[in-house]
Amino acid sequence: MRAASRLAGDAPKLTQATGILVILLGVIHLIATPFLIGWSSRQIHSEHAALVIAAMRLNHILTGVLLIPLGLSTFWAGRCLEQPWALRLALLNAITLLCLPLFLVITMPVEALNAPLFSAAVALLIAACLLQLLALVGFTKSRSV
Repeated sequence: MRAASRLAGDAPKLTQATGILVILLGVIHLIATPFLIGWSSRQIHSEHAALVIAAMRLNHILTGVLLIPLGLSTFWAGRCLEQPWALRLALLNAITLLCLPLFLVITMPVEALNAPLFSAAVALLIAACLLQLLALVGFTKSRSV
């Protein structure tokens, strides 16, 4: 019971920390884009390489840009977690975050973990998911008591 009440007390700060981690993940995504494009351009040897690289660039930049508002909305929800809208937003963002590691495990080859930026991004993503889970479990348990 004390652990749940402690988590409930820390839930706003944990949710804000999650938001900051997701923002950092978006920034890492944007920083990694030129490295990924440079690596990809050396791997693809066809007349369609420019099109493939443009699609990868678009995908990587859009993902990085979309992670930033996800992190910002999570951070802001943490500031107002007592309000129903903020709790619903934090839960929705937590579900979204929990899908990301699942998709990484399903789609990415193990060799991708050799890239330092990819490893850092995976570590940040897992930390963000764990923080958000801890915060929301503690908060919802304390509200139900």
